[in-house]
Parts: sequence; C-alpha cells; structure tokens
Amino acid sequence: MLRKIKHSIKQVFHFSNRESNSLLAMVAFMLVAVIAPKVVQLYYSYKPDHGADTVLLEKQLALLQANRDRLVPLDINSTTAEPLLAIEGMTQPLALRILRYRDKLGGFIAVDQYKEVYGLSGRLRAKLIQRTTILKKHPPKKLSLNQATFKRLAAHPYISYPMAQAIIDYRKRKGKFTTLRTIQTLPGYHPDWGKKVMPYFSL
Repeated sequence: MLRKIKHSIKQVFHFSNRESNSLLAMVAFMLVAVIAPKVVQLYYSYKPDHGADTVLLEKQLALLQANRDRLVPLDINSTTAEPLLAIEGMTQPLALRILRYRDKLGGFIAVDQYKEVYGLSGRLRAKLIQRTTILKKHPPKKLSLNQATFKRLAAHPYISYPMAQAIIDYRKRKGKFTTLRTIQTLPGYHPDWGKKVMPYFSL
C-alpha cells in the first residue's frame, strides 16, 4: 500500500524517489505529532485514579475503625490515654489523671470509683461509664498487710497515714496478720472503709 501511495505522489507531483520519500516521512511525522497527544490525553482521561481510590478506601477503613472503637467498651484497667481521648469532652490531662488514679489504686473494681477522680464532671463520668468496662480477668493489685512498707501503704488512696502506721504498729506488736479481717481491730477502722479497701489487701 505504501508503494501505491508513493507511485501516486510521483505521478501527480512529478517527484523523484527521494522527494517522494521525504514527503511521506513529513506526512507521517505530522500525523504522529498531532494524533499522539490526543491518544495520551484520552488514555489518562479514562485511566482509573488509583490514588484517589486508595485515599477513599483509607477514609472508609478509618470510619469503620472509629465505629468499632465506639461500640467496643474500653477495658479501663489496661487502656492507655489515647483511646480515652475519643470520649466526647475528655482532655489529655483528665485522661492521664484517671490512669494515674487507677495505678495508685491498683486497678478499678467498680465504676463508682470514677467519682473519686478529681475534676471529672458528672456528665463526663456518665460517658466514661458508658464507654468503659471492668474485666474480671484484671483483678486489682494487692497490698500485703505483712510485707508492705509504710510508704507503700500510705501511697494508696484509701489508706491514711494514721491507718498505715496502725498496720505497721500491729505487725511490731503481734507479728503477722493471719486473716484479712484482723484489720477490723485496728484503731480508726470503719466498716465503710473496710469494704472499700479489703479487695486491695492480701496477707
């Protein structure tokens, strides 16, 4: 077919073989120069934007993760501050204060203890109760009545300095505690206090 086109050019324009070849080359170049950009433009206009698809997928996954986090209660005795910040109204200082109080206690054993965290409003406390849980597989850390030092005892939020000293004095006078209920004989003991602190004691 190319030979027929070349022969026709020679007859019409009376070109030599060299001139006919040059004209064909020029025409071919012009066709490539004009058509190629159009083809590239069409290709990219129909090519899927995988980058946009990836961003959309990541947003959907993040949304699913956020919904899952809202539905699954946080274990208050193992959580870190970051998940607590997802609770509406929670600030980083408050989240850290909750965790510090938890660690001083040895772990929360009831949601009523959230009332004991300074600066926690009733509204935020209600949201904290709604979004958290206390798992039985995380029992509170125990204080040994027979081994804990005065400093360690007094550091617990439920044990005052006088009560910590009473425990130390009992050990000095009578030796080791043989039962947990022996704390009922200590000076300053009150049943309400005993009910709160007993889960945190061991012999």
